[in-house]
Amino acid sequence: MTIELEYPSPAAVRPVGSDNGTVVSEIASSAAAVILDGDRGALLFFAAEAASARLLDFAVRHSSGLIHAAMRPNRLDQFRIHDQQVLRSERGAHDFTVSVDALGTGTGISGKDRARTLRMLGSPTAGAEDFRRPGHVLPVRCPRNPVDEHDLVWDKMIRIVECAGFTPVAGACRLVHDSGDVLDEAAACRFADRFGLAVATAARRDRAFVGGA
Repeated sequence: MTIELEYPSPAAVRPVGSDNGTVVSEIASSAAAVILDGDRGALLFFAAEAASARLLDFAVRHSSGLIHAAMRPNRLDQFRIHDQQVLRSERGAHDFTVSVDALGTGTGISGKDRARTLRMLGSPTAGAEDFRRPGHVLPVRCPRNPVDEHDLVWDKMIRIVECAGFTPVAGACRLVHDSGDVLDEAAACRFADRFGLAVATAARRDRAFVGGA
């Protein structure tokens, strides 16, 4: 039997706006939101501290399955999570690190396990000893005020999460169709409307709506 994962439940879906205040409010309530990323499609994101097994199951169902944690360099350094070495020809716009699992998880790949890992990455009391490497959550090193336009979406997710009152670590995944193709912005907006999710944009002119996360 195939189970369609719905988050939130259809009965809870309601129209949600896309102004900055609404997005922050939704994240503050431990909900997820959608952020548009130009010709690269869109991402689902949420506060790492608020990650739950149900939310991760939903994220995996509607994404490529790769779950990221957008983090500031100082926090990655605090956890001794090192950058992933790649060939020069493979370098993209983002600085990915080695993947991690939180100690105390099983295989690390279930929604429950990855939610625990994200919560640990966002925990104010966690330390380097609380993680094993490699794992099933892929952190992304996100500097403040990035110069590269491709990094704006990661920077803004962290800013929104911090403005919502959480530790500045965002869980994120790129939204895809059932075919595996990336959702474009129009499809991502329809997805958000279907599930009652707020929508943010990563335009540079909008980046400073919250302070220096």
